[in-house]
Amino acid sequence: MMLVPALLLQAAAPAQAAPDADITVIGNKLRKLQLGLAMDDGKLTGCTVKVSSGDRFIDDVACASARTCVGSGVVESSQLLGCINQRIVIAVAQQRAKDREG
Repeated sequence: MMLVPALLLQAAAPAQAAPDADITVIGNKLRKLQLGLAMDDGKLTGCTVKVSSGDRFIDDVACASARTCVGSGVVESSQLLGCINQRIVIAVAQQRAKDREG
């Protein structure tokens, strides 16, 4: 089993998803977030939040995003980081849109 060191998720400004203020807030939270990912033969066998983003929703979505990214074949560290960040930003934007509707 290969143990991937904790990834420090640092958000690159996403191309789209939320207004500028939201992007800044999400980016600041993602900079704090650290995940510990355990990989075995290209499969994610474990994911833990080592350092919280300070936002429960983002923390919860992070490991689900990692599972989706690895499941789609993204295993190289920098690509995985980008994939996880992108999925988190999309999930946050969808949740905020849902909150505005309801």
